[in-house]
Amino acid sequence: MPALQARKPKDVAALIRAAREDRGLSQGELAELVAFSRDYMVDLESGRPTVYMARLFRVLHELGITVTLEYEVDDGKS
Repeated sequence: MPALQARKPKDVAALIRAAREDRGLSQGELAELVAFSRDYMVDLESGRPTVYMARLFRVLHELGITVTLEYEVDDGKS
């Protein structure tokens, strides 16, 4: 199970992109599955910080909170 410590929005973006690619989904397909626009997915995967995300990571850093993200790899054996 791949894991990554998230210290900034780009860390979250990298994991989202990796998990999507491991599942063989395009950005458009994932956007359709979660009812978002493809443009939103592009922004999300680029790690473009929103005001909300920037503030969230500032608070986490100030409080000494570490966020570790993990995802299961879809190896097709299921």
